[in-house]
Amino acid sequence: MNDIFSTLKLPDLITLLNALCGFGAIVAIQYGMVQLSCTLILLAAIADGLDGSMARYMGGSDIGGSLDSLADVISFGVAPAIIITSFMSEFVTVVAVCFYLICGILRLARFNISKPDSAFFKGLPITAGGITVAAIILVDEGHLQSIAVAAGCIILGMLMVSSIPYMKIRSKKKTLPLTLIFAISIVSYFLDPAFTSIATVPLVLAMMLYIISPIFIRNMGKDIHEHNKQHN
Repeated sequence: MNDIFSTLKLPDLITLLNALCGFGAIVAIQYGMVQLSCTLILLAAIADGLDGSMARYMGGSDIGGSLDSLADVISFGVAPAIIITSFMSEFVTVVAVCFYLICGILRLARFNISKPDSAFFKGLPITAGGITVAAIILVDEGHLQSIAVAAGCIILGMLMVSSIPYMKIRSKKKTLPLTLIFAISIVSYFLDPAFTSIATVPLVLAMMLYIISPIFIRNMGKDIHEHNKQHN
């Protein structure tokens, strides 16, 4: 037991915090605390981004990559699935949620054996899927119909197992505004939960923009290709 603890580095501890936030989200929803549960998923996402940044800066451990995937399954796969099924038990929704969870697991498995790409992910990251689910639930406040939720889960699942390239957001120019958007949503819950739905609207818009971002990337690639052809 001492051997495995001695291999852990600071990024691994933050990864474990990610997993604990995911577990906390599952526990919170059992007591009907929907807003807290979704907020904990957002906190897990911040931990997920932070552990990766720290691992690149100070180096990770041998088990860091596997640990990260296991934590992501809990926080962005299992937790969102349990949150949805806690207040939507219709057959079609449960099937769609199962599809979302299976696709998330498959996406992480593929990621673990793929060659690293410094600029893009292959398929929508499960973290983005979990954030999207949590953010929409925070904004929605129980008004979405089960068929809409089911459709959303299926779309997210298909995007996760797709080969569509999604850019990795690592530059400060992109991460700082996104961190601020996350902070507004999270802090609003602890200050006054009544304003959380409004405060989370920018996060939902940011996630929608990220989900459709490959369209813009593809068009930019075509424009660059045409420009090069014209000047050759």
